[in-house]
Amino acid sequence: MHIYLISLFPELFESFLTTSLIQKAQEKKILTFSTHNPRAFCTDKHQQIDDQIYWWGDGMLIKAQPIVDCIEDIITKNNLEKSDFSIIFPSPSKEVFNQKIAYWLSKKEHLIFVCWRYEGIDYRCEAYLQKKYHENFRKISLGEFIVLWWETPSMVMIEAITRLIPWVIKEKWSRINESYSIKEGLKNLEAPNYTRPLEVFWMKVPEELLSGNDKKVENRREKNKGTTS
Repeated sequence: MHIYLISLFPELFESFLTTSLIQKAQEKKILTFSTHNPRAFCTDKHQQIDDQIYWWGDGMLIKAQPIVDCIEDIITKNNLEKSDFSIIFPSPSKEVFNQKIAYWLSKKEHLIFVCWRYEGIDYRCEAYLQKKYHENFRKISLGEFIVLWWETPSMVMIEAITRLIPWVIKEKWSRINESYSIKEGLKNLEAPNYTRPLEVFWMKVPEELLSGNDKKVENRREKNKGTTS
């Protein structure tokens, strides 16, 4: 999978892309990334990416044209087929990110994340993409809250998506049999887990987990799924 990161501040991704499993997946050629600054597609000599909101509204709005041109430059230069990519706008939206969406996106060959700033992007950018790339465009929220910049929600989604790609995480069952697993269709909240020592803060490891009896262990875990661990 290749992930294209559209951002006015691409340096924010530097640490993220060189950390832990994300870096290892790149070394294995499972994942590749590229950053793209839409300011390069501004047509004026000062490369002004934002402007005031018409009529009323606080703050500044990112112009539609540089974002659209940046996206279409990626699509054209990389010969992306419509069946192979998704354009993702992390943004306040009715569609809230979940494991099912992460699983669906993990099957794509290419993902384009659009990270915006200020008060958002001129609506004509969204309207254009909805019309021309209706099957590819997704506006997704992480929940009912607002952040300062949308690089952070993009990183959260990228972690959730890419960990579902085979061999990003070696252990197959870590991808399948876990909290919010799609295996059961809905939630599959895990039971509490324990490690050494046997007793911490007067609390002991449950006897069933020490019994060596697989059936007892499985029964206990099933009974305690969803318990805060």
